[in-house]
Amino acid sequence: MYNKKDSSLSDYEKYIKTEELLSLQKNEEELCCEDELTFQTIHQIAELHFKLIIQYIHRTDAHLKNGEVTMAADQLRRINLHVKQLPDVFNMVKVISPRDYHTIRLALGRGSGQDSPGFNRILELGPILWKPFQDILSKRSLSVLELHQQFNQQHELFDLMQELIQFDEGFQSFRHHHIQIVKRMIGFETKSLKGIPAKALERGAKFEFYPELWKAISELTDLTGSSYNPQPLQD
Repeated sequence: MYNKKDSSLSDYEKYIKTEELLSLQKNEEELCCEDELTFQTIHQIAELHFKLIIQYIHRTDAHLKNGEVTMAADQLRRINLHVKQLPDVFNMVKVISPRDYHTIRLALGRGSGQDSPGFNRILELGPILWKPFQDILSKRSLSVLELHQQFNQQHELFDLMQELIQFDEGFQSFRHHHIQIVKRMIGFETKSLKGIPAKALERGAKFEFYPELWKAISELTDLTGSSYNPQPLQD
């Protein structure tokens, strides 16, 4: 269907490489069930989102190391835009009946979404942004808590911190959402194709890229005494 002579391809097709892209899924006669193409395409879309997130993490890291606060925040906003799309991408899996889903899973052999190279690379790379961010704080003689307290005077740096928190929160939310997909499609009282209990995914979803940022939020709450003996916030 997509095999054209190179001379008949439009410039768009040549640039986007649509022939190669659309040949990366199984042909109709190769499908193990009707919705295998849906399953395969959804996960390929997710890998492309992961690929862009990884590129933007590297760019963010470079900007942070150069002390380029605004440019680093811009790259983080790109990351967060893609992370926000991930739950909706995987929601499309829900159109597959659980019975067909199991047929597809068996066709995977011992494959698992936990083997996603893009997902696992993000888990590795996410935390690397902490050190260069911390270095910027140190150069300004600030702690995370003090940055919260001085957000009006350090607005660009505070905005950067908020984007880091959003990245961490968004990726955790995506992982929680994926757990719900697993629960809906295969159940929690079972084991994955690798023999790992499905409930084990919950432990991974608690992983934080930047625990120091979350700790500082609690410290600010404790400092203000907003639960007991509240004190006025200092500008």
